[in-house]
Amino acid sequence: MLMTDSIKLSIIIVSFNTRDILKDCLVSIEKAQIACSYEIIVVDNDSRDGSVGMIKEDFSGIIVIENKQNSLFAKANNQGVAIARGQCLLLLNSDTLLEKGNIEKLVLFLDKASSRIACVGPVVLNDDRTLQSCGYALPSIAERLSMVLHLSRLLPKTVARLLLPAGIPGLYEENHRVGWISGCCMLIRSDVYRALGGLNEALEFYGEEPEFCSRLSKSGYETWLVQEATIIHLGGKSSGDEHAAFLKDETGAMRRYTELQKCTVGIRKSIVMSRIVIVSAIFKYLISDRSKKVYFKNAISRERAIIRYMKNTL
Repeated sequence: MLMTDSIKLSIIIVSFNTRDILKDCLVSIEKAQIACSYEIIVVDNDSRDGSVGMIKEDFSGIIVIENKQNSLFAKANNQGVAIARGQCLLLLNSDTLLEKGNIEKLVLFLDKASSRIACVGPVVLNDDRTLQSCGYALPSIAERLSMVLHLSRLLPKTVARLLLPAGIPGLYEENHRVGWISGCCMLIRSDVYRALGGLNEALEFYGEEPEFCSRLSKSGYETWLVQEATIIHLGGKSSGDEHAAFLKDETGAMRRYTELQKCTVGIRKSIVMSRIVIVSAIFKYLISDRSKKVYFKNAISRERAIIRYMKNTL
């Protein structure tokens, strides 16, 4: 790890019972031979699988914060940022694998970019190198209409870029502005992150990155995807099996979704967005064959349940 008095990059990794994949991630950072000065901060959320011991035994110089309880994603990242010295912050999942040169591409892009660009991310690949994500549009009525009507496919690409919200997938081959990027790898200017108060700790789990990027946008900043930078994301393995029941709880899922919508588009607009999905699903239900009708019927039921839940919060 290249260290100087002035740290360019703080890599912050939140870990919860992911010792083996965390070790693979840390090894990949070493092999990536990141050229700029950097530090690594691992925030351990009370792991019981020997993760902390592994770090202390196998990796020198890594800063470890040992939580006595699972602080989840947002709070744990904010803990790491509180002691970070880097000019920019790399929020990195423990289930990611770095390859040489890609982090430098992100850092260089941010260095050369206008100060209004505060957050950048890479193209995210599955472990078989197929595409996992390349940025998204922020939640909005226009985004939902684009999704259900498949406007990015129907409109000529040049027209779609002009009319559709920034970040609709499939319209770009070059670096471009997006609404939000995957939280598995986000490079953010540290002063902006702190000025905005970091990740929203009111969001219990999932949704932190669109909410943060929404706040960036409302504050006049932009989020970009750096097309030539890539990262491998194993997908979901950083959550740990212990979160499975938590994530499957329907009431909790409704509560988390409603909180995210309240923090981004607002409840009333979100209800309109759900109604757009319902109208689309009803139409598709009517014209689909029997094998697909169950899917659309379930989609309609889910959106109706979401509307009922959100109406009760008004």
